Amino acid sequence: MTELMTRESLLEALREAAKRPMNAEELHLQRVSFIMGSLSADSTISREEVEDILAKHEGRKVS
Repeated sequence: MTELMTRESLLEALREAAKRPMNAEELHLQRVSFIMGSLSADSTISREEVEDILAKHEGRKVS
């Protein structure tokens, strides 16, 4: 087996990013990404539909 190494600059960037709180837009994008990734491969739900459902759930206007 080979030993994988991660560049120290990448690890440092990840450490710094972990210290910074996410803003509302970043959190929203992460939610959408999580939902899309959780759908089955044969799902027919679009990103736009996910956005609309989230908007309704959060009490925002649907686009």
